[in-house]
Amino acid sequence: MTTQQINNSLQKLFENLGISLSALTDEADFTKDLGLDSLDITDLLLQVEINFGIRIPDEDWWMLKTIGQLKAYLVTETLSGVGQPQ
Repeated sequence: MTTQQINNSLQKLFENLGISLSALTDEADFTKDLGLDSLDITDLLLQVEINFGIRIPDEDWWMLKTIGQLKAYLVTETLSGVGQPQ
């Protein structure tokens, strides 16, 4: 999966949450900037797992706080095959 494909998929997920595309910067914090609560973030990460065909271990959830962190995580996971469901 390319970086552009990751960006496009994430844009669709955030649009489904009602987030404006103009708010989607790499520095945008899920809570502070995008107004997501813990349930929204859980839903987002579950949708990421489904759409990208990966499993995000519980211990990794806490470190995904911004769009940039999520993108970097997805690039690593989708290119390396780590996190793929068994």
